[in-house]
Amino acid sequence: MDMIKKLTAVFAAALVLALPSCKGKETGTDEVTQNTPSEGPAGIGVSTGSYNGLFDGLAEIELTLGEAELSTVIDHADAGVYCEADVRCNGDTVEKAGIKARGNTSYVAEAGNNRYSFKIKFNKFTKGQKLNGLDELYLNNISYDPSCVREYLAYSLFARTEGVHAPLATFAKLTVNGEYYGLYLAVEGIDDSFLKRSFGDNDGNLYEADKGSAFVDADTSTFSLENGKDTSFSKLTALYNALSTGDGIDAVLDTESVLRYAAVIDVICGQESYLGEKAENFYLYERSDGRLSIIPWDLKMSFGTDRSLRKTEYQIDSEMIKFSVTAPYFGVEAADRPLVGKLLEDAELSAKYLSYVRSCGEELASMLEKLPQLKTFIDPAVSSDTKRFYDDALYQAEFSDGENTLYGFIKRRCAFIASELSTQEK
Repeated sequence: MDMIKKLTAVFAAALVLALPSCKGKETGTDEVTQNTPSEGPAGIGVSTGSYNGLFDGLAEIELTLGEAELSTVIDHADAGVYCEADVRCNGDTVEKAGIKARGNTSYVAEAGNNRYSFKIKFNKFTKGQKLNGLDELYLNNISYDPSCVREYLAYSLFARTEGVHAPLATFAKLTVNGEYYGLYLAVEGIDDSFLKRSFGDNDGNLYEADKGSAFVDADTSTFSLENGKDTSFSKLTALYNALSTGDGIDAVLDTESVLRYAAVIDVICGQESYLGEKAENFYLYERSDGRLSIIPWDLKMSFGTDRSLRKTEYQIDSEMIKFSVTAPYFGVEAADRPLVGKLLEDAELSAKYLSYVRSCGEELASMLEKLPQLKTFIDPAVSSDTKRFYDDALYQAEFSDGENTLYGFIKRRCAFIASELSTQEK
């Protein structure tokens, strides 16, 4: 009888594996599939198998909504008004999802192309609705970037760095009501599905940082609680107290995630981050062990981008090439960013941080070698993109070795990092 039971179990398992996977609208499922990560597009990103492989290649995304609803979304971009839309992604469809425009409204208005960024919230109007387990999807319009690949490279470097969790990202061809809107960057939202994929649960408190979230004082008003019940923000207060006194930091903070986060931000020159002048664009999540782990967000201002200039004046800030590897603070001092500054006061942690900078710099150098392949991968989608912010001459130049190109910036940045670290070791 035992043998019969075993054979029956084996047969049942084989039958399940043989069944075809189902695609289409998902409602109420929390399943997030994830395989062992492998190399993604052009060998630069990562492939995880999550969300039916949404972030593993060039996504095809179609939005369908009424013209009145589309006008409402566009006309109220600053207010972030949601309207219903049907979303079809790589053949999977979710009906009546919530969509709103977001970000860079003045820049889009100046360009006159209506190329807004969008946020899709699949359960906005239908409770529990998801796309293959995914709660939220951001479609970024790739502004301030003639190469179209800066933010993708930044997220990819985080994805290839152990010890810090970051959203998945991939390129997407976006169509709205049958009109091709161009090449966008699709980014996984920081919500329940992200938390489950990254941390294995969504039981902890999730805090989103707005401008000024520096931990230089006890003010928690710049944070919003996105998940959990800590409405008094006691976890953040405990973190501030530990940073202020220097006692018990390890008990409240996942220091490894912060050191690795700082290393990547330093390497990519991510000025709009916790380490920048505005102390913004990050989340903190309470892990199952009670410690807070940092999560990066909104990485478009990377690799020397000069936000003060518009498309007709495009210029890379070449001074960023030699940005310090030992003091990763953009226009501020270590005391102004204690979440990192306090850790780097410790010799052992500082040495760890520098080792992470080295490994990230080497990883970025290997990604640079594959940059031509990445260009080939996105070329067809870019060439047919009539709404892009920059002309083809600037796009092509970004992949050449020059003083004012992405390729040239990364090449020189990697060389500087290696040189500076060698100097530190002497």
